[in-house]
Amino acid sequence: MIVSGLCFAQTPVTTLDRALNDAVVYFENRLKGGAKVIILNMNTSQTDLSDYIIDELATYMVNNNKLTVIDRRNLETIRRELNFQMSGDVSDETAQSIGRMLGAQYIISGSLISLGDVHRLRVQALVVETAEITGMINLNVPSSDRVIVALSRTTGVSSSGAATSQVPSALPAYIDTGAKPEKKIPARRGNFEVIPGKQIRLPIDTNKFYTAAKAGLERLRYTIDAEGTGFILFTVRGGNWWAQIKLCYWNDEYWYEYVNSHNLGANPERNKIHRNYAGWIARVEKQLNANYR
Repeated sequence: MIVSGLCFAQTPVTTLDRALNDAVVYFENRLKGGAKVIILNMNTSQTDLSDYIIDELATYMVNNNKLTVIDRRNLETIRRELNFQMSGDVSDETAQSIGRMLGAQYIISGSLISLGDVHRLRVQALVVETAEITGMINLNVPSSDRVIVALSRTTGVSSSGAATSQVPSALPAYIDTGAKPEKKIPARRGNFEVIPGKQIRLPIDTNKFYTAAKAGLERLRYTIDAEGTGFILFTVRGGNWWAQIKLCYWNDEYWYEYVNSHNLGANPERNKIHRNYAGWIARVEKQLNANYR
């Protein structure tokens, strides 16, 4: 990834809507007039909040009529084919592929993360052909902003970013044998029940892996339920849903196993679960890549 251009920071603004408008103005001044852009994804803790930010950015750009915004409806088929989540992280390679398929010149993406009393909004523009980041803006929004509070309530996450759901009532029993974990046999070959990890090169230093994984899970606020030789059991949860996942690792491979869930429409026989499931694992993968040193 090549970074070009300035990183623009600003003191807290009044509202999320004002911050989004300021971000649009920033990119209208940096990108070529009439350039084709696709607003690809927004990494937040709530899907509804991600959708709101993407829709508002598109609305401001369309109304200002300085950039050409590609219709998001064209994304749905590609999203299913490439298995990416609009509320999660998307690699530069995936973003470039999508941009080329849709005829875009620039990819707009970003994140909204809680820093306590404020939420940090970051939006960037990536050149499709070169993967160069040609502009990036950071804006602080009070966590008390009405939109953040309202959309956080609908998904069971407080305005500070803390999940409000309960830990799963029944945890499976795990015996630490000291041996490599036995890989689960999925109901269907290649489905969501077993997802191989791809970020760490072989052979794996298991001590470094454990330290990196635990630090990443804690940073993501995923609850660690149990751990032992070669595995960490953790839970991702929201207001009325949760997913329990087992991260298994050894010196020759590592993988993620689906354990249990609530209100996510999981059906291993039909290879179905909530669309954000892969995104939660992708966030752990990103943390592993950053922390494994």
